[in-house]
Amino acid sequence: MSITRIGLSGVLAAQANLNMTARNIANLATPGYTRQGVLLTTRVGGGVEVGSLIRFGDNYKIQQKWLSQSPVGQHSAAESYFRQLEEVMGLEDGSVKAGMDRFFGALDEASADPAKPALRQQVLMAAGGLATSFNNLQQMMRGQLDTLRQQSSATAGQINGLSESIADLNRRIADAEANGGAPSELIDQRDNAIDQLAALAEIRTVRQPDGTIDVNLASGTPLVAGSQVGKVSVETKANGEFALNIESGGTTYPVDGAKVGGTLGGLYTFAQDTLLPQMEAIRSLAGEIAESFNKQLEDGYGMDGSPGKPLFTFDPATGRLTLNEMKPEELGFSGDPKTPGNSDNLLKLIELRNQRIDLPGFGETSLGDAYTLLVGKLGSQSQQNQSALTMAGEMRKQAEEAWLSSAGINGDEEAMNLNEFLQIYQANMKVISVANELFDATIKSF
Repeated sequence: MSITRIGLSGVLAAQANLNMTARNIANLATPGYTRQGVLLTTRVGGGVEVGSLIRFGDNYKIQQKWLSQSPVGQHSAAESYFRQLEEVMGLEDGSVKAGMDRFFGALDEASADPAKPALRQQVLMAAGGLATSFNNLQQMMRGQLDTLRQQSSATAGQINGLSESIADLNRRIADAEANGGAPSELIDQRDNAIDQLAALAEIRTVRQPDGTIDVNLASGTPLVAGSQVGKVSVETKANGEFALNIESGGTTYPVDGAKVGGTLGGLYTFAQDTLLPQMEAIRSLAGEIAESFNKQLEDGYGMDGSPGKPLFTFDPATGRLTLNEMKPEELGFSGDPKTPGNSDNLLKLIELRNQRIDLPGFGETSLGDAYTLLVGKLGSQSQQNQSALTMAGEMRKQAEEAWLSSAGINGDEEAMNLNEFLQIYQANMKVISVANELFDATIKSF
């Protein structure tokens, strides 16, 4: 009887290991699945006990995995917007730079014969093209800002949905822990939800004794506290910009978007650090061009000796630049009302390309080089984001590999385990068979 009990304990232990190995093999392709095993202990008096199920998770490695997710989300979110803005603000035909070059080129050509109507008309056409290029660029930038705001709202909704899922899993895990232990699959689901959340916002987690995990934003603002959930929202301002808030316990708090991280932080940071400064600088450049040329033209005289008229109208509120209606002969190219063919004032107009201006957020530069400065700054920021994305991707890869080294499933290893536990099962069944033979022999001896 003793041999039978020992053999039976071995059979049950082997069966438990076979079940767990089968579960692992079935989940070879399941993302985020944590390898499981069985803890065996020696039974007093002989045999083996199935102590408990083991989850081969490493809290430190899973934390590093979550931490590595946020930079990838942040720089990935900004990458597509950088590429789009670089295309819009390029230096090729149709750009503001090309428009400025054509405008100054037309002024240069007109200086050869300031009285020639065709050359004057060419200046007006180039000025109209320049105004159109400014307006088109600003319209595209406003469209990108709208897209950023909409994607930020969608991302906030994803954050709220994942937070709800984590809170629900917290409740289920806490209940299971109270009744003897949470299934590993529930913990895997929660870990995967936290990993997805970490891509959308930089988070910090705190494990509680009841098995739940509290999730906070990097700034310390709570997102999930047990089963309680904070809700992130995007507030649209009158000027088209947006701000981030979080509602918790019936109170709404502002959130510093620059510290949010992840996709949401990447969208906010791109808007604040790149797009809005570029929009302000473009608006300022358009205003500088309108003011400088209008003032200089008004100091000159047209072909009939009358004072020159302003070339542009600029709306500071919208940044829109409009070409004023005028005849070619009304352009104030002459510096002397008595000599219509004089080019003194035209030469001063040409010289405006070297005029020093101060672009908000970019510093001092010449009028002619201002747009190139903006494009160069954008290219530098884009390159920095690409480098950061590459580095973040490598860090994420290393964190995932480190996690997989302890929690991942090795198909070859599991196949070997399956064969080993099968042999153990068969050996213990043989022990039971031998015990039965001994019992039968003992009975027959009487």
